[in-house]
Amino acid sequence: MKIIKTLLISCMLTGAAAVSAKVTPQAIYSETPAKTIIIKHPDAADANVYFSKSTVVSFEVYKAGTKDEVAKMIKSLKSDANVQSVSEGSLTGDYQSITITLKAAKNKAWFASEFKKAGLNHIKINNNPVVEVEKM
Repeated sequence: MKIIKTLLISCMLTGAAAVSAKVTPQAIYSETPAKTIIIKHPDAADANVYFSKSTVVSFEVYKAGTKDEVAKMIKSLKSDANVQSVSEGSLTGDYQSITITLKAAKNKAWFASEFKKAGLNHIKINNNPVVEVEKM
């Protein structure tokens, strides 16, 4: 009987602690969504510093789509006056390589807005989980 009371009290305390803990919801993707930006660079561990220092950003897009969709994406990225050039690299499996060259370094928020305009809604930086572009 004493063991049952002890277990009951510990379950109640555990439940109370779980209810009082603040949980921040984060989307967990079982599969990488299509049109996800993949950045593999040691400096990208801190996205704020990486994007604000870089004038040349190379990344891959997972399942970028058809040639026409990739062309539209590149055209959208080129349309900004701060972009010097955007070049389409090789297609390796499901990964389309793209390189953006800027006239001057921009911050993370600028990149997020440009990626969104181009239809790229998710990003995976190094071994971090996939997140929405606004939350990078």
